Formats: sequence, C-alpha cells, structure tokens
Amino acid sequence: MKRKVIYCITAFLIMALLPLMSVGSISEEMTAASVHLTAGESKTENDTAAKQSPDRSDRADAEPASPDKQPHEKRGFKILDTSCGKVVTVDEKEFCCGALGYEMAPLYEIEALKAQCTACYTHFCMLREKQQNDPDPELKGADLSADLSKNQIWLSDDAMKKKWGNLYERSRERINKAVDECFGKVLCDDKGGLIDAAYFALSSGNTENSKDIFGFDSPYLRSVPSPFDLKAPDQISKKTVSRDDLLAALKALNKEMKLPEKADGRTGTPERTNAGSVLKIRIGSCEFTGAEIREAFGLRSSNFDVTDNGDSFEFTVRGYGHGVGMSQYGANSLAQQGSDYKEILRHYYGDAHITDY
Repeated sequence: MKRKVIYCITAFLIMALLPLMSVGSISEEMTAASVHLTAGESKTENDTAAKQSPDRSDRADAEPASPDKQPHEKRGFKILDTSCGKVVTVDEKEFCCGALGYEMAPLYEIEALKAQCTACYTHFCMLREKQQNDPDPELKGADLSADLSKNQIWLSDDAMKKKWGNLYERSRERINKAVDECFGKVLCDDKGGLIDAAYFALSSGNTENSKDIFGFDSPYLRSVPSPFDLKAPDQISKKTVSRDDLLAALKALNKEMKLPEKADGRTGTPERTNAGSVLKIRIGSCEFTGAEIREAFGLRSSNFDVTDNGDSFEFTVRGYGHGVGMSQYGANSLAQQGSDYKEILRHYYGDAHITDY
C-alpha cells in the first residue's frame, strides 16, 4: 500500500514539473537565439530607433523594422527614361548593382565598392524622399530621370555585359558581393535625415568644402586629406585650346569678352579654394568662375593652371570631378591599406552616421 502511495506522489511531482522544464528549455533556446542575433549585424528594413538616435547606427541589436515603411524588395526606384518618356521601376538591390557598376570600376577593392554603394544608395534615397515630399510634375511620378539608352546613372545587366565583355562574369560577381554585404546601409545626419553623399573620381590631394563648390555648407562635406590621389597615374591632364577657340567660347559666356593681341597679361592670378580649385580667374577683359572655364573647355576639374602661349592656351588640370565628398580613387587606396567601408565613409563624410534604412 505504501509503495502505491509513493508511486502516485512521484507521478504527480513529475507531471507538475514538466511544464517548468519545458519553459526552461524554451528560455535557453531564446537566449541562444538572441546571442546569435547580436553577434552578427542585424539588417532590419527600417531601423527607426537608429534614425532617431544615430549613435546606435552600428549596433547589432537594432530595433525591429518600422511597419510604416515597405521592405526593400517592395520599394524600388522609379526612373523616367528621357529617351522614350517611360517610367521604369527597378528593384532596389538591382538598382544598387547597376548604380555601382556605373559609378566605379568593378575590379576596385571590395571595401571601396561597398563604400561607393552606400554613398550611391544614400544619394538616390534622398532624391526619392524629395520627390515623395515635393513631387516634380515633369518626372511623371518617377524618383529621378536618366537617358537609359545612353546608360546614364544606372546600368542594366545587358548594359554591364556590353561594357565589360569577357570580364562580365568576374565583374558582376564582385558587384553582387559588394552590394550583398552593405545593402540597406545609408549615411545620416544627427537628426536621422539622409545626407547629401556627394562623390567624384579623383581629388588633387584634398577634397573640397561644399560651400566653395556648391554654395551650401554641410558638416559632412568638409575638406579632408586624400593624399593617395596624388599618386594616381592620371592625376594630371592637359588640354590645349587655340586662341580663336578660347575667344569664341568665352564670348559665349560674356559678350563683352575681349582678348588683347599681346600675350603679356592676358590671364590673371586665379583665386582658389584651400584645396586648389579655381573660384575666379580673369582671362582677357573679363572674369570667369572656375566652373565656367571647366565646362566651357571640358576640363576634368576646376583645379587648373592656364598658360598663355600666344596662339594657344594650355590648361594643366589636377584631379577629376567636382572634388566634394568621397574620392573614389582615394576610397580604393584606403581599402588597399586595410580600411573597411565604414572607415572609408567616416574619413570622407566626417561624423555622418552609418545606419540601416
């Protein structure tokens, strides 16, 4: 009889403890899952908390995606193809691949490609937000416009095949890898807004302040050293323009333009930015901006010297592009030195926060 009572009590205790044992097991599994999640980099679709508190941007334990924003695969970019007037919608990830392929040589270092992808994605997301907040009727509901027949801004897969030929497979593989590893990352300001992530090909040793080149000030587009650019094989370029062609081009800018017959004193000492780009320069009887001279003669940058040879003028140009933001050549050089894409972005964009979008 006593033995039966002991069996009953034992059975009762086992039945009572089973739920607690299950809860303990589940709790351990959840803890393990949490450790696994925070060990890697969480890629939420829209980390609202990170945007509100930018100093959280690189934390792995990001907050869940906000339900008010569509996931990446449902957003897409709408491009007004100016060659035919049609609006083309491109998947976000494929857009990043095409924009990256358009902007940077695919055989650049992976970390440089990732830095460029992040800058590109930030730039075009900013344009899309602007259109959503203040639509331009001329865009017909699109986020941006481009002549896709000329492969502007974005390359389709077919355009990549034509551009890269026998190197297509290897190039596409590297583009895909770079995008996969940074997709969804953007650069934000202290308030969580997207910054104007400008970029260009090659500086003349230092990047430019946005105030000097674009006319607006930005704490994220300040002049920083980019010394590796000085070693680029195409750092210096030259262009010679005949006296008559120079006079005709400058008269198109200012009808009052006159060029004395004698070479002595026909060009003045240029006013420059601290990084070297020409702000103003007198040629002949008129003064022009460096940007006007660059555009008029198709120069690679506004950082130039001009030599008057009597019957011709020779422009010696340093760097390639407007010079504001990230130097693509500099980014690749930093990657070769061991910098990852976040370090590259922080170098060129200062205190901008890298976060999930």
